[in-house]
Amino acid sequence: MDRPRVRVRGGGRVVRGLRLEPAGPPELPLFSFDVFEMLERLRAEVGVADVGRVTLTMRPENTLAFIRTREGRRGGDIHVHSLLNRPDTPKQVIEHVLRHELIHLLVAPREVDGKLTAHPPEFWEHERRLVPWAGLSWNWIAFTLYDVIRRDEEAECIRVKRGWKRLFRSTFPSWALVERMPVDPETNLDSMDGLIARATVAPLRTAGP
Repeated sequence: MDRPRVRVRGGGRVVRGLRLEPAGPPELPLFSFDVFEMLERLRAEVGVADVGRVTLTMRPENTLAFIRTREGRRGGDIHVHSLLNRPDTPKQVIEHVLRHELIHLLVAPREVDGKLTAHPPEFWEHERRLVPWAGLSWNWIAFTLYDVIRRDEEAECIRVKRGWKRLFRSTFPSWALVERMPVDPETNLDSMDGLIARATVAPLRTAGP
């Protein structure tokens, strides 16, 4: 029997008819807060409480985060990379990531200038409205993870490079530190190349023991 076709959004281009295998085993959440309680709250706040079951998994993947939906099934499965599954990852960053992926359940992919995109202009309008601190969060991601991530423009995602585990020897910067940085309110995924280039010169994170 054929498996249902899957569609990946937010962590990659819209993919149809592709069997996607996980890159590593699922993990228990290591955050300093209850991420499942957060997800339930955010479903209501984003306006997707009635779209079906939404699950959350932390595991090593090729991308920083994405949501997988299946044809004929309501809801979706959010995947967050192990790179962020740490007690010192700011709550605001994880909330941004979850809100971003949930917005994909509100905004369907569509063609823009002849190209199918999972992030049409209305997607970023929703993100600015539902995640007013998104610019700060994109800054934190770029300036903290700059040397183990890269933007994949074609796939509309953030790829995680090999060797990402070395970051576990470093302490992640606090949210209070990134709040002092200047930020453009229009910052989004398309801004990541410039942010990563700046971060390479002046990273935020501090070296661990």
